[in-house]
Amino acid sequence: MAASESQARTVVGSCPLDCPDACSWHIHLDGDGQPQSIRGNPDHPFTQGGLCPKVNPWLTFASDPRRLTTPLRRTGAKGEGQFEPIGWDEAIAEMAARFTEIIDRSSGAAIWPFVGTGNLGWIQGLNGPARVWRRMGASAHHMSICSVAGREGINLSVGTGDWMDAEAFSDSGLVVIWGSNTLVTNRHLWPFVDQARRAGAPLAVIDPVRTRTADRADVHLAPRPGTDGALAMAVCAELVRQDAHDSRFLTQRTAGWPEFEKSLEEWSLAKAAEITGVDVGQIAALVELIASHRPLALRVGHGIQRHAAGGQAMRTVACIPAIVGAYDELGGGSLYSSSGTPKGWNIERHRRPSLGDPPRTLVHTNLGRNLLHLDDPPIEALFVWCANPAVSNPQLDLVRQGLLREDLFTVVADLYPTETASYADLVLPSAMQHEQLEINDSYNHRYLHWNEPAVQPAGDALPHTEIFRRLAAAMGYDEPELFASDHELADDLLGSEEFARAGIDAARLRSSGFLPMPERLPPSERAFPTPSGLFEFVSTTAAELGHPTLPSYAAPLEASDPESLALIAAAGDRHVNSTFAGTEAVLGGSSAPRVRVHPDDATRLGLTEGATVEVSNGRGAFTAIVDITDATRPGVVSSSKGWWGQGVNETTLEHDADMGGGAIFHDNAVRLRVADRATDAAY
Repeated sequence: MAASESQARTVVGSCPLDCPDACSWHIHLDGDGQPQSIRGNPDHPFTQGGLCPKVNPWLTFASDPRRLTTPLRRTGAKGEGQFEPIGWDEAIAEMAARFTEIIDRSSGAAIWPFVGTGNLGWIQGLNGPARVWRRMGASAHHMSICSVAGREGINLSVGTGDWMDAEAFSDSGLVVIWGSNTLVTNRHLWPFVDQARRAGAPLAVIDPVRTRTADRADVHLAPRPGTDGALAMAVCAELVRQDAHDSRFLTQRTAGWPEFEKSLEEWSLAKAAEITGVDVGQIAALVELIASHRPLALRVGHGIQRHAAGGQAMRTVACIPAIVGAYDELGGGSLYSSSGTPKGWNIERHRRPSLGDPPRTLVHTNLGRNLLHLDDPPIEALFVWCANPAVSNPQLDLVRQGLLREDLFTVVADLYPTETASYADLVLPSAMQHEQLEINDSYNHRYLHWNEPAVQPAGDALPHTEIFRRLAAAMGYDEPELFASDHELADDLLGSEEFARAGIDAARLRSSGFLPMPERLPPSERAFPTPSGLFEFVSTTAAELGHPTLPSYAAPLEASDPESLALIAAAGDRHVNSTFAGTEAVLGGSSAPRVRVHPDDATRLGLTEGATVEVSNGRGAFTAIVDITDATRPGVVSSSKGWWGQGVNETTLEHDADMGGGAIFHDNAVRLRVADRATDAAY
């Protein structure tokens, strides 16, 4: 073999981004060991050989000229983004000195390790052990930005967010996609939906916006944002009135059915139509589909739970498959998110609780008010990785005020100089996924992935695990578990009895690249992971937590007001959240956020196609380009999230949802005006 060919090979890895598809990939290296291409793994049952437009430019992102490759120290004012390069020894020493000073003066609780969903991995990312913070006595971080309200809501009824396997959608008799633009944000589920459709299954989509996915539907309902619970209650009530409910399932497999059935008596299609703005005939058509097609597969996205009553909305929607007994059928039930669901990991060995208990827990989406108002002790240090809160957190005016505090020591580890990094005292260059060892799973499908590093990190970039090992040493800690190698961390994570019974360990996972999770019992033989082992209409857990005992409808804070414009900002088709949104590959194809406005609203407001408008409320404003389209319903405007420089979170509210401290990004009333006009044109 020629010397130039000696390093040519294919490396199996996995996408770490905040996406339910969690693709397995192949990176192809040339004879010099340089990456030449990235492709979806053709052997993976869910990835099926394809990636997505957001990830296809991965190697271009890796070589972007803005990529961070050396540690930086701030030289200008916070927010100006002025830095000088320094070495790792200097950066680590400064961090250790500042953290030690804070611990001695206040306590470890004054340090907030702030991690986001930029990498969902179990070694380097959101789910990584990051043991040094536990040893430091730092505050714990509650990840509230994504799915937690819906997860707590569905857990009260079903006990899990992933009762259905994603691949089982191919066996469905009716697919209902509720609050998810699957073709954009979950595209690898679509082949299984399409397989069911080719076998005769109709598709119904429920979304306030006629998305690409809704365009493919046989039935599309567009309720006012935040009114999903009302629609679900009416659907349940009408199924019972039509005697389309499954009495055997409801009697034998549920708890509290008589009480819930009684509560349905107050609901009618007309009542739901008044609340949701959906025509009675459209709701009746949805009920008819559910009544006449079995089994029902319900795919619920994150959108419906991003409101003040989002947890209760999710809980209510999850009742529909129970009414018709779909949870006992192959190809039936609900699929939301498996985040937070036990999967077999050895969490105790992974996290090492013996290192210490966190003194308090701080909520991700309360960053602004926590930085500004929390005391006993106040937050004195912030370490941010896999997150860009100056773009992705709600109510950015509060976030910026907090980040501007001169007495706040801020460290940001990232791939690029993000807006959050511009406020940092130290900026640390992170390795990218193809440059580090990682283990990933999915919050949708049921496969484990091994990500083998294909190349060395760019410049002086480091994996987060190595940063934390160096920090632990500089802090003077000597516990061996703080210095575990990445392979030892993988052994700890996968070293459970459940995985051992299934033949899963680090060596086998590394060899194969991916493995299926341990098999589950068939749906009809499976107990619900609730306190009673049944689907729970009546939940004592809900009552103990201060929630209604029964599923019910509660209105959102702002979004359902018919006299306002409700802003929905879902995922776009060019980047995942704010990840890579500041790279040349993304910026070169996008000029500014776009806001989609219904023709009736555009006429009323005097807006024209392509006009630049200010989208605002009392919390803030951003500018966008107008698209006039009937894809949005009257009273609703839509945009996309994750834009650097300006975006929807200038207007969103830092407020907890009803469950889990979740964010309420879609519970947001705004006004529009032409950007150069002195007076508002708004409701």
